[in-house]
Amino acid sequence: MATGWLRGTVKEVVSGDTLVIAGTTKGPGPAPEKRITLSSLMAPKLGKRDGTSKDEPFAWDSREFLRKKCIGQPCVFRVDYVVEAIGNREFGSLFLNQQDNVAVDVVAQGWAKVRQVGKEQSPYLEDLKRAEEAAQAAGRGVWSKDPARTAKAVREVAGQDDDAASLLLSRVGKGGQVEGVVEAVLGGSSLRVSLLPGGCIGLLVNLAGVQCPSLGRRGTPAADATPAPAAAAAAAAGGAEGAAAAPAAAPAAPTAASIAAATAATPAEPFAREAKAFSEARVLNRDVKLVLEGVDKYGNLFGTVLYTPPPAAVQPAAAAEGAAAPAAPQQENLAEQLLKQGFAKCVEWSLALMAPSAALKLRDVEKVSKAERRGVWTGYVPAPTNQSKLSDHFTGKVIEIVSGDCVVVKDAANGAERRVNLSSIRAPRPPARERSGEPWASEAREFLRKRVIGRAVEVRMEYTRKVQTPEMMLAGEAERVLAFGNVELVPEKGEEKQNIAEMVVARGFATVIKHRTDEERSCVYEKLMECEELARSSKRGLHSPKEPPANRVNDVSAPGQATRAKQYLPFFQRAGKMQGVVEYVLSGHRLRVHIPKEGVTIVFAPSGIKTPSRPQPAGNGRPAVQGEPHAEEAFAYTRELMMQRDVEVTVETMDRGGTFLGAVTLLAGPAAAGGGAPATASGKPFNLALALLSKGLARLQPGVDPSRLPEGGEMVRLQQAAKEQRLKIWENWTPDMDREEGDEEADSAAPTTSSAPSNGAAAAGAGAASAAPGSAAGAAAAASSGRAAWGGAAAAARPQQEVLSVTVTEVVDAGEFYVQVAGEPRVAWLAEQLGAVALTDAPPIPPELKMGQMCLAQFSLDGCWYRGYVERVNRSEPQYDIFFIDYGNRERVASDKVRSIDAALAAVPPQALPCCLAHVVVPAPGSDWAADSRAVLSGLLGGGRQLLAHVVSRERADPKSRHPKGRNGKLTAVLVEPDTNTNIAVEMLLAGVARLPKLNKVRDPAAREAIQAMQEYEEEARQAHRGMFVYGDPGDSEDEETQGGGRGAGGAPRGGRR
Repeated sequence: MATGWLRGTVKEVVSGDTLVIAGTTKGPGPAPEKRITLSSLMAPKLGKRDGTSKDEPFAWDSREFLRKKCIGQPCVFRVDYVVEAIGNREFGSLFLNQQDNVAVDVVAQGWAKVRQVGKEQSPYLEDLKRAEEAAQAAGRGVWSKDPARTAKAVREVAGQDDDAASLLLSRVGKGGQVEGVVEAVLGGSSLRVSLLPGGCIGLLVNLAGVQCPSLGRRGTPAADATPAPAAAAAAAAGGAEGAAAAPAAAPAAPTAASIAAATAATPAEPFAREAKAFSEARVLNRDVKLVLEGVDKYGNLFGTVLYTPPPAAVQPAAAAEGAAAPAAPQQENLAEQLLKQGFAKCVEWSLALMAPSAALKLRDVEKVSKAERRGVWTGYVPAPTNQSKLSDHFTGKVIEIVSGDCVVVKDAANGAERRVNLSSIRAPRPPARERSGEPWASEAREFLRKRVIGRAVEVRMEYTRKVQTPEMMLAGEAERVLAFGNVELVPEKGEEKQNIAEMVVARGFATVIKHRTDEERSCVYEKLMECEELARSSKRGLHSPKEPPANRVNDVSAPGQATRAKQYLPFFQRAGKMQGVVEYVLSGHRLRVHIPKEGVTIVFAPSGIKTPSRPQPAGNGRPAVQGEPHAEEAFAYTRELMMQRDVEVTVETMDRGGTFLGAVTLLAGPAAAGGGAPATASGKPFNLALALLSKGLARLQPGVDPSRLPEGGEMVRLQQAAKEQRLKIWENWTPDMDREEGDEEADSAAPTTSSAPSNGAAAAGAGAASAAPGSAAGAAAAASSGRAAWGGAAAAARPQQEVLSVTVTEVVDAGEFYVQVAGEPRVAWLAEQLGAVALTDAPPIPPELKMGQMCLAQFSLDGCWYRGYVERVNRSEPQYDIFFIDYGNRERVASDKVRSIDAALAAVPPQALPCCLAHVVVPAPGSDWAADSRAVLSGLLGGGRQLLAHVVSRERADPKSRHPKGRNGKLTAVLVEPDTNTNIAVEMLLAGVARLPKLNKVRDPAAREAIQAMQEYEEEARQAHRGMFVYGDPGDSEDEETQGGGRGAGGAPRGGRR
């Protein structure tokens, strides 16, 4: 019986005259459906998929016409009559856009005939007859009079066999694309697809990388599983709301579960039906592109399905024939959309078939869905793992290569050594005490050593992981927490930024870890996967079919190996200079050196010197030995300078313990070690013994005749200079000690001071000049020589000048530092107010700060609160770049370490005054001697000492400046130590890290007078080849130098104000 008009959307086109129409639903579940055969029509029948019956002529063309016209389109329809004899099949009329009779269009194109027998007919029978007559007269479709065309209109359906997917993959290739029509959605991630053109080949396709919840199994036989059409008709029967209010009916076509054998019922998993409905709404009977990803061992095809998303609504004008079509929307990935809705999960074994970039994208989408608790992730609680996320970021220098995937980096900010494991990769394990090394372990470590040791790097920590090996469990040791990060080389001239993990993987010395879906991973994981694939295809390193190289090393460095080591002594003495690699630093002067040419590892020490002894724990019946002063400092100095570096050794003799003695030289020169290491001229060989003596970290051994040593005279001079400067182990030295010890040779080598100024300037200058020419050691020696009463201070200071008593709080570079006025009452008041601030008083939610806003920030070194200014807001991480306005230093502060500032505190002007030295020119940022100049100035100004600042000029303050730095005019001043009357600028000149401007460019008579008074000190540094004068006059160009109030290079914040 006829029903009223209902609204719906064409969900599926079964044949040329039958459709499935879906109603509407408010929830995410399946919508009610109704299967309708167009009244009074008879379209050609399609053959069965198993090939037992063939298509009637034009059956495929008829179905395709109706599919392309109706699929996904909103429609109005009604049931005209029901035929009980054929299972209560419902026949009806269907209109698109409320005016386009679909049945008339099908007949008019010749894709169906009009059935004129029977008492039940379409109410539009006359229109159908007229359309049929016109199609028959024109020979359209099934009315074709061409026998050849009729014969070609029969589709040859090929049944799917076990090898169909493999054959298609071999023909198209992995990653190739084919076009098809989705005939059925068996589950959210399982589709049946007919390939285009022709639809002759049908395939079962599983979505690669994802899996939807299972629909379960029915507990009844297949014959009983399909509900009677009458039930569907009754379910969809009228009501005021029509199809939208009808309950869910049976699917239009049998699914895989409906044809399964009778088994016990298995309920559907949560969101299984929603996943299937989601896929049906987007791809059922739609044209799709299928990207072939691979075939599993059972012959199942996996691919990526790309589809054009259905429009939100179709306007009648746009749907009308001849109307201009809107622009085609971009295709979407069905797997991504299922993950986004929470209707699927990633599957690792299936992800492995995909390209790394595509797999990584699916994982990222799943992470978002998890975080938002969508679909199957409703109520999701992350499983406890042995990982935790990190967001630390720092720069530093690589000082040790532990293995092919682990390095030790010295933090440039605080000097701490941090062990960093490279994220998401694993290199072969090097040998340990009770474990032999894995194949390729030595090659991996050597590859990394040659390329990154001593290089400046940028480190971004990413996650931590707890590990406990079986050996640790047996020994009762607790879990170790390993920190993993991403390490990139800071580019040098002409270089590009390089990721060292990518370098190791691409060379085949490490593999990429296959993480679980919920695990943290490297930020360049996709690139690492590509590098691994490149190494595998090139058969490099671990991926090579060849046997790994054998590493045969004769190690005579262990205790008790003196007899074996002595066998090498005559060979080493005859060999002269030998190339080696420092494998380990045992103490300040003892090294373990590997000689590659001889294949032997030895213990080596420079002849004639000794550093302070390190503490030794008790063991083997021996009591514990307490360490000597400055032992750890000497060890750290040698470790940073020599660890894993290429060296040149010359063996002279061997002691009773098996330690070879001679000279050891760092080939690359410590300039390669970065600005933090003491340096000679860049790239020149560097003698370890001379460096230790010049720093006051070693002494000549008693009883050693320096004249018998190759560098004996230089060693005596450097030791005496360190004594005069009271460096390290000589901090309590007096000349009487040498006389009491009868060290007559040391006395004769000491420079005479009879003609020196009363402050010992000449003696200190001679000692500094005897240091390595142009080295930072020589510059530091001159800078810390204790000169006073230079006359330069008196010449620069004029009675009418403003004189301030100041304390230096921060040295930015040689051309800029910050001072506080001593005794300023506002400084004391601020300290009192801020001292009352406790961390427990912090608000529960950190404030949202903007750039240019005042705040209170907690300094990392002492945990105290200070006034700050927000210079930058880091969007990627909850951090702020803070300028401490009362001290002049900067720091990156986490959001939980800041708080809003009271108006009373914010009203006090900044107490840090920018300042620079008068009458001297210092190296500009980035120039050769900028770092050394800053280091010398820091040493002269640090320690919290009060200095006298004779203000030569003051820049005009800018009250409108938003940055606090501009609110105090920059001072150009002569700094003098009040106790010794030492001029800081003169100290810089003597150290060779500053120079005087040309007099023809100075107009102020007082300034000219001051400069002329200091010329003798610049000349002394030039004659001694200190600092920038190591090669003579550095030149007259001032483009690369800073004078007066010029801006200098930035430096790491110092804690001097504490």
